[in-house]
Amino acid sequence: MLKKSLKYLIVAIVNLIILTIFLALWTEELELTFNNAVRPREFLKIIGFSLVSLIGIRMLVSLFRNRNITKTSFKIKTAALLTILISSYLYIDYSSKILHVILNREFRNQIAEKIMPSKGLANGTKADNLSIQEYQEITKLNWFPKLPGEAANINYTYEYDGFLPDYSFTLTYDLPEQMKVDTINYQNGDFSRYQTFIIIDNIKRVTFSEYKE
Repeated sequence: MLKKSLKYLIVAIVNLIILTIFLALWTEELELTFNNAVRPREFLKIIGFSLVSLIGIRMLVSLFRNRNITKTSFKIKTAALLTILISSYLYIDYSSKILHVILNREFRNQIAEKIMPSKGLANGTKADNLSIQEYQEITKLNWFPKLPGEAANINYTYEYDGFLPDYSFTLTYDLPEQMKVDTINYQNGDFSRYQTFIIIDNIKRVTFSEYKE
C-alpha cells in the first residue's frame, strides 16, 4: 500500500520543491528589506496547498479504483495535473513576481543600495535622495503614503518596535512651488500626523511625519 502511495507523494513533494524555488527567486533583497517574514509565511502557504493537493490526490485514487483504471502513467499524469491545478494560484502569483524581479533587477538593486538601517526603535530603515520611481517601487512593498509624480529628492525614515505598535515615519520631498500642499496637524491619543512645507529656491520642501507611541 505504501509503495503504491509513494508515487503520488513524490508528485506532491516535487510540486512543493518547485514552488519553494519560485518563492526563493522573487524574495530578493529589496523584498526582504520591507517584508522579512515573507518567506516563512509564504512557505506555510505552500505547505497548505500541498496538503490540499494530497487530499485531492487521495480522492482521485478512489476514483481510479472505482473505475478500475490501472495504467500507472495515466494515473501519475492525472495526479500531477490535479496538483498543478490546485496550486495554480501560487504558480501564477509567484511567476508574475519573478518576472517583475527579473525585468527590474538592476533598478531594484539600485534602490536596495540606498536603503540603510535606522537606529531609533528596534527595527527600521531609511533612505535619502530617492527618485519618484524608486519611491513608488518601495510603496509596492509596504504602506508608505503615495506621492505625486512631480515629487523629487525624497527622503524617508521609518522606525518601528515590532512587538508593540509603536512606530515613527518621517518623509521629506520637493515639489514645484506652484503645486498645492495641505498642512496637517492631527492628534488623537497616542497617534499624531503632521505635514508642513517651506519654500526654498522656488521649490516647496514638504515634511510629513506620523507617530504612534
